[in-house]
Amino acid sequence: MVSACLGSGQVFGQDRFPDIVLGPPKGAGCCGGSLDVLSLGNGGSIVLAFEGNAIIDGPGADFLVFENAFTRGGDAATVFAELATVEVSEDGAAWSAFPCTAEGPPYGSCAGWRPVHANPEENDIDPLDPSSAGGDPFDLAEIGVSLARFVRITDRADLPDVFDLDAVGIVHALCP
Repeated sequence: MVSACLGSGQVFGQDRFPDIVLGPPKGAGCCGGSLDVLSLGNGGSIVLAFEGNAIIDGPGADFLVFENAFTRGGDAATVFAELATVEVSEDGAAWSAFPCTAEGPPYGSCAGWRPVHANPEENDIDPLDPSSAGGDPFDLAEIGVSLARFVRITDRADLPDVFDLDAVGIVHALCP
């Protein structure tokens, strides 16, 4: 982790910060949100660095952002989403953002709207497999980036709910 600027409105997980956002996700599946999260607070942000590693552009999703989104009554059309904008950087100074402009489903390139299924403490789902892990997938090619050493996640202050970060996982790593 490099830095965090937590916003107002939530303090959940701050007593366990930064450890709470490090390591694999602890998803609760389709119909329940994990409590192993850090609430960023209204407009809050966090910058994560991958010491000795980087995300590289490969086929499909290059990294996953895990929040604690869940569906209401198991209906994928009624997801409880808490959205954030995701940006990447190679040097920690110049940033490229995935466009997060949605205010309703489908939420596109926003983080915080796909349930998290992977939880190594409770199941055998690979947290780095975009087809089964859940979480929100991001493909560097979509924004013309080939390598990123930093990820910045910023809560959407224009929306009422607060983004809760569980974890970030590298699918295509420079150093596997």
